[in-house]
Amino acid sequence: LATPVILLIFGSLCTLLGFLGCCGAIRENYCLTVSFAVLLALVIMLETAAVITAYALHEDLRSGLSNQLQMGLSRYNRSGGVQMAWDQTQSILSCCGVANSSDWSALGAVPDSCCVQARSGCARELEPLHLSGWILINAALVGGASAVLAGLQVVGVCFACCLSKSILKDFHDFYY
Repeated sequence: LATPVILLIFGSLCTLLGFLGCCGAIRENYCLTVSFAVLLALVIMLETAAVITAYALHEDLRSGLSNQLQMGLSRYNRSGGVQMAWDQTQSILSCCGVANSSDWSALGAVPDSCCVQARSGCARELEPLHLSGWILINAALVGGASAVLAGLQVVGVCFACCLSKSILKDFHDFYY
């Protein structure tokens, strides 16, 4: 399956999981809250496995991604859509090329979107270019945000377990 399809499926499943948790909490249904906690724990385990796999294969992932990006870069002058995508990406992420500005040497001139202060003709005038990539600069921020989100998921499992225990206790107190 293609990556966008996998991401759409995973996003849809996460949405359904959130709906299950909300329904369980609103209805105070023991079965739904336990199901939510178990499924959320399963999602955490799958995410952990994905992170471990990505870390173990990071060199293969990096070279594969680099090759795909280089192929896309080679299409820069052939398609207006590709050109616009590269220009927007470089402007937003403050980067230039796949690794650095030398990636553009095979295509001729460095585009203006590589300039620190992008304006028409700035690359030809040798104005300062973006030197290092967005991922390298923001790796700590991305890692920290991922850790916070993982922590929130663990807290969600704990709260769902506490809620289901409370629901079960109320049920036993009412009927026994």
